[in-house]
Amino acid sequence: MTSVDEQVTGQWRSAPFDAGAMETSELVLLAGGRGWSRFESFSGELSIGRFAWRLPSPGLLELRYTWRVNGQWGPSGDGFETVDDSGPDHELIRTAYRIGTERPPLSGEPVTALQLDVPVEFAGTFALGRRLMTPADDPSSTVAPYAPSVHPASPVR
Repeated sequence: MTSVDEQVTGQWRSAPFDAGAMETSELVLLAGGRGWSRFESFSGELSIGRFAWRLPSPGLLELRYTWRVNGQWGPSGDGFETVDDSGPDHELIRTAYRIGTERPPLSGEPVTALQLDVPVEFAGTFALGRRLMTPADDPSSTVAPYAPSVHPASPVR
């Protein structure tokens, strides 16, 4: 039997429900209570918000944002080509949630869906993408303050 936390962890993508939209979003809930949300547009805009998450009561999801990075996505679409700004974020989102089976508008295949009463990055319905995600999957992982420290090489003696 899986715990409630295990049922919500993973990558949740709005794309299957975004028929005709010029934007898409993603919500990633990592085991251990960290995660990020992603917004991207056809124009190249990319925004990543880092948060701590928890389930304070049955059916309630809380996202406490700590950092946001905004810029333009690169040619590969996996990360930032340019960063326009980044810094602390103090947004708190508390929303009822439900997990069930939904059929996206242009698909015949039902998907496991996460439905939120309060939209995150404009979307309220997300399809399960990958269940197992790591911090390295975060497109902002190379942007300060999350980037690994760069230390000058020590001289060889």
